[in-house]
Amino acid sequence: MSVHPFVRRPASREPPSSEGDTAMITAPAVPLRRRRAVAARRWGCIPLALVLALAGCAEGPPTGAPTADRSGPAVEPTRAAGAAERVDGCSLLTEAEVTAVIGRNDGGRATSEGCLWENPDTYHSVSLHIGLVGTAPGGVLPSVDPMLGPAEAGPDGIRFVLDEAEFAVGDRICRLRVVTKVTDSSDRTAMIRLARQVSGRL
Repeated sequence: MSVHPFVRRPASREPPSSEGDTAMITAPAVPLRRRRAVAARRWGCIPLALVLALAGCAEGPPTGAPTADRSGPAVEPTRAAGAAERVDGCSLLTEAEVTAVIGRNDGGRATSEGCLWENPDTYHSVSLHIGLVGTAPGGVLPSVDPMLGPAEAGPDGIRFVLDEAEFAVGDRICRLRVVTKVTDSSDRTAMIRLARQVSGRL
């Protein structure tokens, strides 16, 4: 069949017949170096934006803006622990009770642990120690230090350690010593009597 010279023949739809034809219709690949450069420019913008955002958050309030008043009232110093638990030992025995044991005395002077009464002529004395709360938990006296030797039991829960009467009042340990004799234990009778007076008033 003859073809008219002015009629255009339709393009062939057959697949390319050679590798050269395939290269002509395939889009050229982007070089690896160029792709890395584009990615670097794209991600390089993120740190700058992040720095600008953080800088905006770090800015303080504008000048002249009211601020909270953090100043409070001055705190007064508190008392030392246990100060409120101390007892005036000199008030637990009367002048007559002490005078009956050691004679004329100075009326008693407070010590860091209780009170001391002393006869200025004979140096006979009565000393009283009042422990802090919790020194005899549950009204039970603590164990005696072995270095002090064994304790000797007395009446009314009193025990004697080194010629000193120990007894519990509430949960406090108390110690009372009478010194008029140094050659025997005859002062223990006075210690028991005075310890009973202290126990009834503390």
